[in-house]
Amino acid sequence: MRSYKVAERRRFVTKKAADILESVFNGYTEAGYLGHAQAHKYLISFINKFNSIPDSVKFFLYDLLAEESYHTGNTETAAEAVSMAERYLPAARSETSRQFTEYLPKLRFLERGIGFFTELGEYEKALALCDQAISLDLGKSYESKRRSIERMT
Repeated sequence: MRSYKVAERRRFVTKKAADILESVFNGYTEAGYLGHAQAHKYLISFINKFNSIPDSVKFFLYDLLAEESYHTGNTETAAEAVSMAERYLPAARSETSRQFTEYLPKLRFLERGIGFFTELGEYEKALALCDQAISLDLGKSYESKRRSIERMT
């Protein structure tokens, strides 16, 4: 009679959000050397390639995508990226708080979203983003932007 060994199950390597985020930033930086179009392409590819990206990492991806979409003139993607970054902001604040705090001065989606929505005449959305920036203590410039947008309405 044959003896069969029970095969050990392969354990899937689960990367932590911080490790994935480091990969995102490294790849984004490398792609950025080739220009905004390549950085944009890298971010879209990363989002589409991986099914189980932690929500906290999605925030950073969409924040960067808002910037690159702006530079490449892709307004539809820019608007979507702003919305998605806003959606995943709470996860980034709670799950990757150290990285989020370090990244905060470089935040892109609020600035791009405010400009984008103001140009489209969607002042309520622009004001909501100003309020979010103010709540994150991103500086008095957002209070000024808010007052300026209020004067437009």
